[in-house]
Amino acid sequence: MPSINLPYINIALGAFALTVVLIIFATCFSELITKKSGSKHFLFLLLFVMTALSADIVSWLGEGHPELSTVIMISNTVASCACQCAIICFMGYLKYSLYTNSKAAACTLRIFQVLCVFSIALIIGNVFWGYAYTVNDAGHYVHNHESDLRFVYLLLPILSFFAILLMALFAKKTTRVNRFIFIVYTIFPIAGFTIDHVFHGFSLSYIGLVISVLIIYTNIYLQKQKLIDAQRNALMLSQINPHFMYNTLSTIASMCDISPKQAKNLTIEFSQYLRRNLDTLTKEELIPFEQEMDHVACYLKIEKARFRERLNVIYSIQCKDFRIPPLTVQPLVENAVKHGITKKANGGTLRILTFEEEAYYIVRIIDDGVGFDSENTEMHVGLQNVRSRLAATCRGELTVKSTVGVGTRVTIVIPKKKGKRQ
Repeated sequence: MPSINLPYINIALGAFALTVVLIIFATCFSELITKKSGSKHFLFLLLFVMTALSADIVSWLGEGHPELSTVIMISNTVASCACQCAIICFMGYLKYSLYTNSKAAACTLRIFQVLCVFSIALIIGNVFWGYAYTVNDAGHYVHNHESDLRFVYLLLPILSFFAILLMALFAKKTTRVNRFIFIVYTIFPIAGFTIDHVFHGFSLSYIGLVISVLIIYTNIYLQKQKLIDAQRNALMLSQINPHFMYNTLSTIASMCDISPKQAKNLTIEFSQYLRRNLDTLTKEELIPFEQEMDHVACYLKIEKARFRERLNVIYSIQCKDFRIPPLTVQPLVENAVKHGITKKANGGTLRILTFEEEAYYIVRIIDDGVGFDSENTEMHVGLQNVRSRLAATCRGELTVKSTVGVGTRVTIVIPKKKGKRQ
């Protein structure tokens, strides 16, 4: 560390970087990004980077204060150990992003985990034997230029970053753009380590890691937005159902001569259904549950006109003062009618009920239709779309229980906001 004394610059840089990482960590934690294994490594990476930055700031605050020499040595040791662990998490994120099922990559990660333990042992050993650096009586770092072991504790960072570079270069099951992004991850930490250990007095290793963290987070955010856009497009396509439109118009046409008034009412319901579909598809924010149920009721009136006594609907709405993503309940109801009840010769009954618990609002759609095998993934495409949007927009969950010949029960669980209703 310093032959150039730059404590205040390093403290300011460290404090700014720590604030940025804290914001990213809070965002990731609140959005429950940890549901993906690669993102767990990213979350741990953030924790170790925050630890390294905090300890580094403490060490620079003690710079030049003889009475704090022990604090300086301990805090710098903690920062160095946290940095080693952050690099391993960095590698773990890369492994789970590019080499999910690779035994070779998993073995490489284990080897570097062992090297990390060895490196941390060397860093802790420096506290007692000072083969890399010490803190003198004036409270300043003094590098040991005579020891042959002074560069040993750099072994893991150097090897790790070269391994990360090679893993990114030779990843086959990804695009060139993704490979380039992962290569960029390594540039800033390597540059920081180089500057730190060629020009003593700077503290850019951790800043380099923070820049890489920002790039990773930006990539995660862009991938998430890409997924949401893909889901929205899939939702739009699913709602523009030509078979449903054709069947509805045929039903209206058949009513025109027999019951013109009923045909008129059904035409109004159908136009409202289409309008609500178009309106809700353009909305990204949550909507009142009542608005979603208006759309559901409109859809069911149309289907009731088609299937008559084969479709029975029971509502049990005990609570409705909450918000929900648009087109959440309606696709589930449509799925119950289309794939459950109307597949039975005699039809069946659809129940829609809501109730609340201390911390949650519950929406349940139950049908006594044909049911389906839970192993049948085709049936789950629409359900997965709803599940993903619930998790992304309001931390909601969706569970499905179905038995062939008995029926299906779909449950939506939406957490209440603390201190107020949604």
